[in-house]
Amino acid sequence: MKDLHSAPFASRHTSQCESCIFQQHSLHSTDFSQALVGGQKGYQTYRDLPWDLQKIRQPAINIRPLEPWKIALIVVGTAVAAAVTIGLLVYFLAYDQKLFYYSGNVKITNIRYHNELSRQSSGRFRDLSERVERLIDKTFYNSILRKKYIRSRLIRVSPDGDGVMAEALLTFWFSSTDSREALRERIERILRRGLKKYRGPLRINVRSSAVSSKYPASLLKALLVLF
Repeated sequence: MKDLHSAPFASRHTSQCESCIFQQHSLHSTDFSQALVGGQKGYQTYRDLPWDLQKIRQPAINIRPLEPWKIALIVVGTAVAAAVTIGLLVYFLAYDQKLFYYSGNVKITNIRYHNELSRQSSGRFRDLSERVERLIDKTFYNSILRKKYIRSRLIRVSPDGDGVMAEALLTFWFSSTDSREALRERIERILRRGLKKYRGPLRINVRSSAVSSKYPASLLKALLVLF
């Protein structure tokens, strides 16, 4: 009885199977060399390739450097734009401003009115003006308006009940678009706050002290002396 599993038969069968498998694989495999050659002719075959065998070629981008005159034009344009912006800021912040005048009334209760207080050249008037002006200057120099405040000057002293009312011209430097009335309220709050902190020889009635944006003709004449 012949052995069906003899070595020669197995060897021929195995060789034949391997040949058959190789031939089948060759029949169904794609010719990659033909797919990658030919440009548009092999595009469809190229799409049938596995994704890991596809090679996507991107055209090289040639960046042309800017010419020197274009670079110079950009630099000059940027410099001009920056200069114009800075100029506008300086104009609106510095030159587009004007002087604002207010009348500051300080009620002093420990001074009795005397005829000498009606004359600005008298010793009593000068002594009182020095004290009142120093108090107002200190108040605004220590406030948020210290860069806007210019100066104060005592213009008039008038009798007022149990004391005198010292009227001073307050000069500020604000933007021309600012609201005069809104600034007046702010100035009055700061002045009253400073009067409350005052601990000098003058007795001041803070409630009766106020700031007005309307000043009499005597204050207008004082402008010619100040400026």
